[in-house]
Amino acid sequence: MEETKDHNVLSCLQRLEMGALGFQSRDPEEVLKKERLHQLKCRALSLRMQRNQLKAQIQKLKEAKAALEDGITMDGNDEENRAKSSQLALPLLMSRHTQLKDMLRAHHLIGGYDVVEVDSGKRVSFSLSTAYQDTYLDTYHLELDLTRAVRIHRHDIPPFIPLTKLAQENLATDLPAFLHSLWQHVNGLASRQYQLKLVKEQLETVSVMETNPLCSVLVLLCKVPGEEETAVLLSLLYGDVLKALPTQVTLESNNKLLPDEPQWKEVKSRLLETPPHIVLLALRSEGRIM
Repeated sequence: MEETKDHNVLSCLQRLEMGALGFQSRDPEEVLKKERLHQLKCRALSLRMQRNQLKAQIQKLKEAKAALEDGITMDGNDEENRAKSSQLALPLLMSRHTQLKDMLRAHHLIGGYDVVEVDSGKRVSFSLSTAYQDTYLDTYHLELDLTRAVRIHRHDIPPFIPLTKLAQENLATDLPAFLHSLWQHVNGLASRQYQLKLVKEQLETVSVMETNPLCSVLVLLCKVPGEEETAVLLSLLYGDVLKALPTQVTLESNNKLLPDEPQWKEVKSRLLETPPHIVLLALRSEGRIM
């Protein structure tokens, strides 16, 4: 019974994969009608497949352990016991290998995101984890309703992320593309927020003059050491909100000649390629800012 269910799940996932690769139905209206609910139900079934496979594996391991203990008790010959152990271990390893391949295939088809079945399969909840330079940051959650046309049931995505627009573009037709696009937005946001946090924590003498909830604008005030009090205002504009680096940097100063100096022009270029806290820490270690 378990094998039949797993086979049906994999067949369903294979049909989804064929659709993602461009195999179209002869009846486009039928595709539009059924694909919305069909996709996520198959993905929910993939989770049941993983659960069933793990249960079957545990049962097999218990049976193998019991058989091995019986064999050792009945026969004290070490070589024969090792042969029996090898005969039992090989099928288990082969079964585990096949299970892992099937689970990996199912995980790939849902875009590699963590999924939890909710309310007996009526809904599924996706977790989108963010990270910046090997540091794990916030995790966002999105719950989809499968009872009718696929729709967003609830979520904790920040309001300034264009979730509705992204859903209209891909949710009903290409779930992995929708999830990836949404992840790019939240990961870009989390990365910029984390950079701002590092600037505040590591550079006490640098003042954050302006920012916004999306962290798409960042204005920093730095002081230049010297006899005369010189200030530098760095304005970073993040035109691509999917990214963690700015697309435009401007530099102003009460010293009108300073922005045209080659070393400060180099700073502008570095800020387009390197996170701001790293650039500012380097400037401080070089004695160019306080």
